[in-house]
Amino acid sequence: MNKRLLYYSEEEAMSRIYRKLLANAHIPEKYLDCTFDNFDTDFMPENAKRAKKMKSFAENIFKVMEIPQSAYLFSYRNGTGKTHIAVATAKLALWQFVKRIYQQNPFKYRRRGNNLNEFNHYAPVFFMSEKNYLWKKKQYRTRNQEVLQEVELIENAIINSDLLIIDDFFKERDTEFTFGELTAWLCQRYDYNKPVIFTSNEDFKIFRPGFEGNPYLETEHYYSATYLYSRIEEMTQGFQFVFDDYKDYREN
Repeated sequence: MNKRLLYYSEEEAMSRIYRKLLANAHIPEKYLDCTFDNFDTDFMPENAKRAKKMKSFAENIFKVMEIPQSAYLFSYRNGTGKTHIAVATAKLALWQFVKRIYQQNPFKYRRRGNNLNEFNHYAPVFFMSEKNYLWKKKQYRTRNQEVLQEVELIENAIINSDLLIIDDFFKERDTEFTFGELTAWLCQRYDYNKPVIFTSNEDFKIFRPGFEGNPYLETEHYYSATYLYSRIEEMTQGFQFVFDDYKDYREN
């Protein structure tokens, strides 16, 4: 019998694993095509060096996990490519997981008939939108099973994923509920030494203790805000990137 009928090529086998884990990564469809190769570094050359560092972050994801090292991608305006770079990093990091999995048992994954069911609930890399999650979490009385299942999926990823992307961090932060959720996320990742990539239009440094520009300086949320600052500062030291934003990347 033709061996070609019995086995996938190495490329085919790895692609099958990758597609399975990419589906589990929860990346919105509109971002699925984002890569480092199609990030327009000519549009705002100032952001090219940040993209290069995040590419290295992804290529060395296992070292990143050992440190652990998180990253904060910030710009005041939308459309600078922060989410594009975060997703590109997530996808390239995912390839590193795929290569490690494949190398552990090439014969197993090249053999046809393997349905990869072992990865049905495995999400080493996971993308979540702060706003999307918070809105759905507030629907705790809903009977909509799809909403409840997604909340459970995200909460599981916050605890268990090896690399978590939180998009639009600090998008909503004006209630006790929101601060409680943000603090819980950070505690989980910090306590278990697991990296996060944050994208945000808010400079987290404004929440530092004693800063006169801290919007919560004389409010009940002051402690929560300064706590978040201290955790993010420690987690992302060395990978805090301010993206230039004098043009809108999406309008190019």
